[in-house]
Amino acid sequence: MKEALSLLNQIEASRVLDAATGKGDFIQTLKQHLKSYCQIIGVDASEKSVDHAQKRFPENDVEIYRMDLGTLAFDDASFDLVTLFNSLHHIAELDKALSEMMRVLKPGGRFLISEMYCDGQQSEPQKTHVMMHHWLAHIDRESGIYHRDTFKRDEIIAIFDGLGLAKLKSVDYYVPVDDPKAVLNCDNLKRNCSVAFSKAHNLEKYEEILSEGKMVLERINDVGCAGASRLMLLGQKPNINM
Repeated sequence: MKEALSLLNQIEASRVLDAATGKGDFIQTLKQHLKSYCQIIGVDASEKSVDHAQKRFPENDVEIYRMDLGTLAFDDASFDLVTLFNSLHHIAELDKALSEMMRVLKPGGRFLISEMYCDGQQSEPQKTHVMMHHWLAHIDRESGIYHRDTFKRDEIIAIFDGLGLAKLKSVDYYVPVDDPKAVLNCDNLKRNCSVAFSKAHNLEKYEEILSEGKMVLERINDVGCAGASRLMLLGQKPNINM
């Protein structure tokens, strides 16, 4: 975790775009750990998430807009830094969205992606997180919402390599958990499962989803849960004269 934050500590960016910002969790991290910035703009397609984030950040140096990643309403070369946190697997037209993000990034600007992955040396509690995430993705897909299973580590690298960035840096990290079976953490997860069961109740594949959910609950009880490993990737958009 320290290495990932150290990478952020090195970045100076006047104008920042946080794409697929959700409720603004990564904006909070950027505000705390970027070396410097003047303005952060978050965009997301969800009206509910945008409303939450707007209320969360009333300060003048943060702006939140509802916007489709495939048609960003910004001029070319508008941002010094573009970030995408744990959202690759939520984007249906990924090539189009990444192309738009590259368009609004200034030559010499930096692109940062942080994404959890499903393979590698995950601990048993981390595997619970992956399993739960894939179960929730299954429910979303059956509900008509695009949400694929999380990528493998090499798949994330391949996507990032395809952007044609220079000066690449990468850090594998995870958020440490003292006790994966801590009551508060596990109870919150169980409540999330209950909400998911209710959401899935009228779906055609409810019995299949119910079975998967029970296995997730069993793992939470048996081994607990910890955040899956993530990969942070940073690159620089080449200057036009390079």
